[in-house]
Amino acid sequence: MAQSHSVTIMGNVHYPSKQFNADTLETALERIKPDIILLELDSSLFNKTFDDQYRLKYASRENEPVAVARYIQTHPATTAVPFDFENRDAYRKEKGIKQGQNKIEKLLDSLYNNKLLSKDQSETVENYYALTKTLNAYAEKPIAEFNSLYTDSIAKLRQYYQHHEIKKLIDQRKEFIQRFVTTSSGVTISWRDAYKNLSDFWDLRNKTMAQNIIRVADKYPAKRIVVLTGFFHRYYLLAEIKRQAPHIQLEDFFNLPDSCLTGKTEMLVRHSNVVHIERSKPKYSKKFFDGVGVFHQPANSFHCIVNHPAFIG
Repeated sequence: MAQSHSVTIMGNVHYPSKQFNADTLETALERIKPDIILLELDSSLFNKTFDDQYRLKYASRENEPVAVARYIQTHPATTAVPFDFENRDAYRKEKGIKQGQNKIEKLLDSLYNNKLLSKDQSETVENYYALTKTLNAYAEKPIAEFNSLYTDSIAKLRQYYQHHEIKKLIDQRKEFIQRFVTTSSGVTISWRDAYKNLSDFWDLRNKTMAQNIIRVADKYPAKRIVVLTGFFHRYYLLAEIKRQAPHIQLEDFFNLPDSCLTGKTEMLVRHSNVVHIERSKPKYSKKFFDGVGVFHQPANSFHCIVNHPAFIG
């Protein structure tokens, strides 16, 4: 069995927002002082971004490369490595994902706005849009806000809708079966199949990223490791590492004390298959609304949504 060691999974926003940028991330790295930093890049993108001294090869606008380059220049003993799915962009093109995704989303939006979907299908899209809007709003908040179990639970539910409920809708609609894209290998596939490939790739990519993280952690058990990833991925990586490698201790840099539990919080409430975002005074008991349980506490504390299909198993 591998030696016990620890990893911090830090969710990020890739581009500067109102309350998060490369300076914010660099400050967080200064507090953790990692020996190894893992970036959400594959090896080809990593080598295009950094030279052999971890200096940027171009003027990147992304938070992670800028912060990591700065940090390593002042902490030269630190190393950085990629951990993403290898040749991810080529894989997307090979599966028709890159060619089809925007077209599929525009058609879905058009069907919804023109009221051409059934009632159940419309409610599915409304849920998906509401969850997307809520999750995207966290990109404008402080770093601790999008590194909480509550935000993880929203991300998990949102991705469940994207890759299961929306996929189910697309499978039901002839509009997605009768339109086609050509993959990079010259194969013609329907938009429905392209979306299936997108959904399958979400699982494959996250599981592969988790395996890559575990491989580095097992190789360097005495090193302090920080993983920088888009915050939509955080819930999946945490769960997958726990499943595949329970010997790894997952550190939470943003675990806030009870003294922080003040103010109001957002809750997800489910009524008749529609997800709503509501405001509530702080409470500390488990609530159930039409089968979705919510531990609802102030927004800067941990939250969890349970008893939804996305959280079973």
